[in-house]
Amino acid sequence: MDITRHVKTKFFAGFFILIPVIVTSYLIYMVVTSVDSVIYPLVGRLTRTLIGREIFVPGTGLVLLVIIAYMTGIFATNYLGKKMLNLGEAVFTKIPFVKSIYSSVKDMTDAFSSQTKRAFKEAVLVDFPFRGVRAIGFVTNRVIGEDREVLCSVFVPTTPNPTSGYLIMVPEKELTFLRMSVDEALKYIISLGTTRGELK
Repeated sequence: MDITRHVKTKFFAGFFILIPVIVTSYLIYMVVTSVDSVIYPLVGRLTRTLIGREIFVPGTGLVLLVIIAYMTGIFATNYLGKKMLNLGEAVFTKIPFVKSIYSSVKDMTDAFSSQTKRAFKEAVLVDFPFRGVRAIGFVTNRVIGEDREVLCSVFVPTTPNPTSGYLIMVPEKELTFLRMSVDEALKYIISLGTTRGELK
């Protein structure tokens, strides 16, 4: 009986250690293979032209993506780059179907990765989806209602994927502001509430 308990305990301990490693490795593999599948025809054609045969090392696409992202960052942070990006955005936002897709994706990425302004200002507890049930949300903006009451725009993310969720308007006085930082609250949500944290 003790041996059975020992095997079971060690098995589940190892299992729950391996799961995040396996999932992370699989996601990295999917990203690398996806990028490689796009880059392979270009690199293969280039090497065939230069040396007469195709040469492609797995992971080349990811390396090129990192380089391109870095060079784009350098370009986007100088004066000329900013002007070019603004011009490009103006073009995208004038195309009917493309406009809605581009604007939605850009707003989402800006919310989670903006370096000039934190989209999520404060972590709060809010009654959601109905009164008596509390959910963690993030204040993104404050507006004044017709009766001069302060309303907060609160984004309530889903778990474990915080990039989707619900935007609700809540009177500021009905919110409970948390001591934990925005980063701690996001980690708490992604971990399904298993991380330690002081809510109030």
